[in-house]
Amino acid sequence: MEKRVTMKHIANQLGLSINAVSLALNDRVGVSEETRRQVLRLAEEMGYLNNYSKYVSTYSSKNICILLKTIYFRDMHFYSKILLGIEEEAKKNGFDVFVNFFEEDKAIPNCIENRRVAGVVVVGKIDDDYLLQLKSYEVPVVLVDHTSLAESTDSILTDNKLGAFKATKYLIEKGYTKIGFLGDLDYSLSVKERFFGYQEALKMLPGIRTYEEVAYYSNQYSILNDIEKFILGNDTQSIVESLGKIVSMPQVFVCSNDSAAIQLSNALKLLGYNVPEDIGVVGFDDIDLCLMISPKLTTVRVNKERMGRKAIEKLLWRLSHRKEPIENTVMDVEIVERESVR
Repeated sequence: MEKRVTMKHIANQLGLSINAVSLALNDRVGVSEETRRQVLRLAEEMGYLNNYSKYVSTYSSKNICILLKTIYFRDMHFYSKILLGIEEEAKKNGFDVFVNFFEEDKAIPNCIENRRVAGVVVVGKIDDDYLLQLKSYEVPVVLVDHTSLAESTDSILTDNKLGAFKATKYLIEKGYTKIGFLGDLDYSLSVKERFFGYQEALKMLPGIRTYEEVAYYSNQYSILNDIEKFILGNDTQSIVESLGKIVSMPQVFVCSNDSAAIQLSNALKLLGYNVPEDIGVVGFDDIDLCLMISPKLTTVRVNKERMGRKAIEKLLWRLSHRKEPIENTVMDVEIVERESVR
């Protein structure tokens, strides 16, 4: 017969007194936050909480579930920095984080289903129906780099529209008149917002004022769909083929993110173009790789770690202000000039 786990087993494993374990499990003063976290984590791992459900609320109050769509794992130059900010801020406030990747089947993680987390942070895009499932468990949810138009939810966002507007305005002021956009509008809300900012700035060009004029211009020089899969897969040859379908090659591209800009630069070189002498390239996000390529990438800087920290700050605030109105926090951005624009 399997031996029942007791407080003494947990105490022996951690080199603590039974009294210290009891204080930690009951969320009472007398032990440090780090000790409390160690006790609760081990109690969960050993199955102690399954037998003593009265301690689950203490355990749950110290944990946060992080949800990230599996496809974004392949874009970790951006999302890893957000996750780092989340983890640092959570730890500073005495919380552990459980990172869960989800697929299209939208299965609810066990930690949420069993109500063993205080709240949920979703990083990147999430479908509205899945978001509704999560919120049905009545734990606070904060979205990062995404917002829902169907279900009001606290969100931490980059000022995508302003960033792309600034980038396009910067290029117009440098004398470029043929400016394309490269990004898959079906990939995320962020890409749609960046495309909108790019389009708004195009109205600064002579002869472009109406929606029809903006649409005609951008369609001439841009790639707006079926491109992200090639970027994530580092499929340079397919990007080369996509470039061949553009109506007219622009003088410069505004890209949906830095990974797209880097892959585009590689494809342009294969086609015999020099960057930036023949065609310029601008990215978005300012990932570490921007400084490791040649020429170094001009981009729009996003404070990714700060976004992660802000998500935890918002979640902790929401835990004690559940009836307050939902808020969207928009983070400012800035242009970083390097070498990929002449």
